[in-house]
Amino acid sequence: MRSTPLFMQFSSRIFVGIALGLACAPLWAQPKLNSPYSRYGLGDPVRPFFAAQAGYGGQTAAFHDPYHLNPFNPASYAFLRTATFEGGAYAKYSQYRSNASSLQTWSGNMAYLALGFPLRNAINDLLDRQRSPWHYGMGLTLMPNTTVGYNIAVSDFLPELGRLFNEFKGDGGTYRLSWGHALRYKRTAVGIDLGWLFGRMLYENSAAFSDSFPTFISTRRDDQYISGFLWKAGIQHDWVLRYLESDSTQPKQWLSIGLSVGPQRRINSTANRLFVRHRGRLANGQYNNADTLLLQNEQPYALTLPAALRVGIQYTQLNKWRVGAELAYEGWSAFENTVRANDADFRNTLEAAVGLEYIPDHISYNRYLKRVRYRVGAYYRQDPRLVGSGHLDDIGLSWGLGFPLILPRQQSSFIQTALEIGRLGRGTSVRETYARFTLGFTFNDDSWFFKRRFD
Repeated sequence: MRSTPLFMQFSSRIFVGIALGLACAPLWAQPKLNSPYSRYGLGDPVRPFFAAQAGYGGQTAAFHDPYHLNPFNPASYAFLRTATFEGGAYAKYSQYRSNASSLQTWSGNMAYLALGFPLRNAINDLLDRQRSPWHYGMGLTLMPNTTVGYNIAVSDFLPELGRLFNEFKGDGGTYRLSWGHALRYKRTAVGIDLGWLFGRMLYENSAAFSDSFPTFISTRRDDQYISGFLWKAGIQHDWVLRYLESDSTQPKQWLSIGLSVGPQRRINSTANRLFVRHRGRLANGQYNNADTLLLQNEQPYALTLPAALRVGIQYTQLNKWRVGAELAYEGWSAFENTVRANDADFRNTLEAAVGLEYIPDHISYNRYLKRVRYRVGAYYRQDPRLVGSGHLDDIGLSWGLGFPLILPRQQSSFIQTALEIGRLGRGTSVRETYARFTLGFTFNDDSWFFKRRFD
């Protein structure tokens, strides 16, 4: 029996340790956010891409890679060659500015966990000396969908009533668990993603008239729960422009197009609501001399999410270049959340992104930096929330690096980094300038579904 080298045993323990740590992180990680705009809609949207796509401008429609996951177009699962596990976390610095003041905040949390794999091992095709034109892949993904977190205090003076203090607090968010399937025939793949959206959002507003005696306070508390089924479909196709000279079946250069679409859908929503007038709170947390104006428990409310369409194109030269562009549309004017019906209006949105990835020399032996994947991108995204007279347009640049790792059995895995710098808000009362850093891990294992052979 051959013994496993010590360094391979050590690497295996590192692999398992990191994987378990990422898997358990959602149990202890708590969202940290102080965004004034997250009080509108379902909160601040979490952009649907991983660290590898983030450095590339956030493109997902046409993106597929044999060693990277892209669950945001489920058709991409059919291009996987190995079982792939991905996890990531982010840190974000934001600076909010208004005409009168400014605020600096840090936030961060787990960004995603995902596992995908092909149901036929590519090594079996080589050993069997046959290549099937059919390929099937699937995957699971868990990641935040929106985040809510704010604590805002505003004071004003009303001639008839005196000094008024308003305080707004919010916490929570929504998450999405997805199960994707894809089928590919030759260079065309179709996929479907079945998802479950769930979460809780807590909103509390209070108003106090300090010049009255005794002090008069009104408090409104909305505790909303969301759960419902989602789905979307995708398609990707490659036009081969050139094959390898050493293997006439292996593409060297190709052009990919991709499209993903999700329909408008209605989601289950219930809320516990309380609206009281009182003279402060007691030590036990109860309201003092409360006059209850509204009290509801587990009351159902309508919640409608918009349809979405995303289309992209990318040119790829094997192990050298990847260049792409993407457009997206979401019909947010159909959005409805009757729990908070009067908070804000919503508009239909457009997004655009371009990006480039470059690998100097993927087989360089003594210059590691030549094997690193260098990424750069730019994006423009319209936010659907209409607050005041301006628009929440998000424009920014992104950079990313993919550091290759050689783990046991000589599998290519990666440490992914991405940095996005941008600005949210155009003509709005509050503008956000931000820098978001994402750190991700991509682990590949080609031993899944491998047929063992004995001589």
